[in-house]
Amino acid sequence: MAARSLGSVIRASSLHVSTPTHWLTSRFHFAFADWWDGPQQYGVLRVVNDDIVEARSGFPPHPHRDMEIFSYVVDGELSHKDSMGSEETLGRGAVQYMSAGRGVRHSEMNNGEVPTRFLQIWVRPAERSVEPQYGSVAFAEADRAGKLLHAINGAVNTTPGGHDKTITLGQDVNVYISQLGAAGDESVAFKLDSERQLYLVCIEGALRIDGGADGSVELGERDAFKLRGEHQLQFTSTGDAAADAHFLFLEMAASDD
Repeated sequence: MAARSLGSVIRASSLHVSTPTHWLTSRFHFAFADWWDGPQQYGVLRVVNDDIVEARSGFPPHPHRDMEIFSYVVDGELSHKDSMGSEETLGRGAVQYMSAGRGVRHSEMNNGEVPTRFLQIWVRPAERSVEPQYGSVAFAEADRAGKLLHAINGAVNTTPGGHDKTITLGQDVNVYISQLGAAGDESVAFKLDSERQLYLVCIEGALRIDGGADGSVELGERDAFKLRGEHQLQFTSTGDAAADAHFLFLEMAASDD
């Protein structure tokens, strides 16, 4: 009987590094900008970019349309300003969300003195030409330390500008974030259902994913992992890195991609 394998690993070394500029280094998981030889999507997941923006620089105002976009700040600060009047600066652990809908312009800047690293993720919407909206959640480390933080589940309560607001992810996608101690003595479990799939990024540290009879895989910093179908998963820091095992994954309807 052939050995079963647990999903597919995408090593950091295989990611496409953007054309060098003085202010930006991006690693593309999917085809983006001037790189169209890569995978086009994974289900409704269209873009995963791991961006490092140098100090006092960033993305000037630019348009988006018909895409669900969220950013996860890893290091530094990310300042957002858009045509809807939203404006704020977010730090490590914050999730920023924008439904571009029928059209919006925004900028993303690092106005600080140190580089900013963030993941920007695009998801295809369930409906097109909807009303644009924006929101954010400034999660604390305690929200993800030693546990799975269900960061986006279709409706997230946010307080941009000091006013309570509810944002709705316009697609059947859940986003989870966790940070497990570098010593390797912490783990979290997750059940992936039969008609679902996930895409995971190991943001920092080293992570082991155990799938029982299907075996296990080990990921290093910036490695990714994708899996489809029913599995009982255990996520554990390997203890092989100085940094905690810090990771994020999207769970969504299964596809043939």
